[in-house]
Amino acid sequence: MKHVPHMVVGAPWEGDALNLSIVQWKHVTKVLRMNRGDKVSYTDGLGRIGLGVLGDKTVNRGEESELPRSTDIVVACAPPANKDRQRFLVEKLAELGVVRLQWLKTAHGKNRVASSPKVFSWILGAVEQSRGAWLMETDPHLVDWDDLESPVVVCRPGGQTEVPRPRTVVIGPEGGFGDEELPSDGVFWDLGPTILRVESAAIVAVARLTK
Repeated sequence: MKHVPHMVVGAPWEGDALNLSIVQWKHVTKVLRMNRGDKVSYTDGLGRIGLGVLGDKTVNRGEESELPRSTDIVVACAPPANKDRQRFLVEKLAELGVVRLQWLKTAHGKNRVASSPKVFSWILGAVEQSRGAWLMETDPHLVDWDDLESPVVVCRPGGQTEVPRPRTVVIGPEGGFGDEELPSDGVFWDLGPTILRVESAAIVAVARLTK
């Protein structure tokens, strides 16, 4: 059975055919070696998904449906210093269906993030690879604690092993949080017996909350 590729085609959708970008057209015809009439699945990244066929630099629309988000979780995370690790984090959270990734400014973190176009390209690739229907949102700049949506749970060794379901899960930097920056009324969540890297902690937390 021939592989059916999945692609994000931005809204608004009008008419019976959706225009593909030059990059998308080259990818499906040159890299994937697809031909007109081959099946493709597509999404607007806002929950609508469909199955159509490849046209002339277009996708001819077919049966479509609306899919709800798989989770309402937001992750606020100190950015890993290494850009490859940032990419891994972004891709995996996008694949898991996280609503939004916020880069949290911390006392011990490097506080450097990749450019917004690069982050978006990572999200786009992850959604297409995972055949998702929703694009993960991101904030272009670092945010402060006051910007986080409540209820908030902070992942930290020594915390509780079970916590109330949060809106926002907070992951600290490689050097850990400074005691002075943690909220006095914070709920702390211990993810296990070992100290996890930033990206590992984020994936473990989201996986537990969405199981």
